[in-house]
Amino acid sequence: MLDENPGKLNLRPHHIFCDRFLPLEELLRGEEFARTVDKIKELTQRNDLMISVTEGPDHVCQSCPDYKNGRCENPVGNEEAVRKWDLKIIKGLGISYGQEITVGELLELINEKAPLEFCRTRCPWKTICGIFSR
Repeated sequence: MLDENPGKLNLRPHHIFCDRFLPLEELLRGEEFARTVDKIKELTQRNDLMISVTEGPDHVCQSCPDYKNGRCENPVGNEEAVRKWDLKIIKGLGISYGQEITVGELLELINEKAPLEFCRTRCPWKTICGIFSR
């Protein structure tokens, strides 16, 4: 569960990047997941909030019904597939695991580099992603 006012969030790369563009209502992962994503979106309105780029499951994963036995078990992409996507995203953004970066700095990177090559060619969610209509 998230603190009401954390000094730092641990987020994996696709949650840093993709959650900005995917419509929550399309994901249909339950109320707890929706509340977590809404809370993270609210917290990331603070440009000074630190984000720690996390390898593997993060705050968002823990509220997802597809998170089982410490890993993603989504039928569209399990933990191994998601880790490959995460790696493509950090490479595309030019950041690294363990790096701490402010929301403001991340937004600058995302605005500068989006859509990533991964978005255009490999993303399984591109038909519902808002990145191409911004």
